[in-house]
Amino acid sequence: MAAVPSTSKAVNGPFLATSIVLATSGDTLTYTANTGQELWLFNTDVSPIVVTVDGASGTTVPVPGAGATTLSVASGLAITVAAGTYQAVKLDTIPAYLNGVISIAAATGAKVYAAITKQ
Repeated sequence: MAAVPSTSKAVNGPFLATSIVLATSGDTLTYTANTGQELWLFNTDVSPIVVTVDGASGTTVPVPGAGATTLSVASGLAITVAAGTYQAVKLDTIPAYLNGVISIAAATGAKVYAAITKQ
């Protein structure tokens, strides 16, 4: 089990974003709310890869403007990354999926980048 590394973007000019190659299970992500943290995913495979971000304490959340309607976040957020492309997620926009210990899993070949913006 490996933790996705965080890289500060509070620098001038270029910086090196540290990455790990995801396992099919067991990797974790540390989320710090309201910091502008982003999760960067890069698919090095020749086929699309689905990466799932799943907070262990996520259950259901109310849907604003829909009365008593709720949405289940228990299975996590599935993010499809096309072959040879990047996807980025602003983690502050998906907090319902980030409650509790956060696991992140994908098929072999995905690289994950996490960066925190200092405010």
